[in-house]
Amino acid sequence: MTISDIHEVLIPAMEGVFATKNDLGQFATKKDLIQFATKRDLLQFATKKDLEFLEATLKEEMSDKFVVKAEFSEFRDSVLTSLDKTLKSLDILLTEKEVGNFQKKKERKLWQIMIEGIKQPQHFTAQQLKQIDALDIF
Repeated sequence: MTISDIHEVLIPAMEGVFATKNDLGQFATKKDLIQFATKRDLLQFATKKDLEFLEATLKEEMSDKFVVKAEFSEFRDSVLTSLDKTLKSLDILLTEKEVGNFQKKKERKLWQIMIEGIKQPQHFTAQQLKQIDALDIF
């Protein structure tokens, strides 16, 4: 048997039966790969059938523990819809607050004019009455 026979026949035949590092790399930890590289006993190697069984078992066990893209998209859409509704409500409340603050400013100005008018003997001047009218409170 020559080296070319080993490369052309033996290695491909072994790759069909035994797992390679690439096969292990899909779901093996770094520790597993180090143990794989250091073990010399052939009984420690897994066959491709072993790996296929392990992969199928892991997929079956983990399918209910992890979220798939469709489920995540549905969750994300519901969260974003809920946030949109909340932001609309906040926008309405902020607008109402601004209107309330504007009304309070008008009322404060009215009270300032009324207090000044009460302090004077003739109560309200024509100018003060014009200012009250301009406030559009009544």
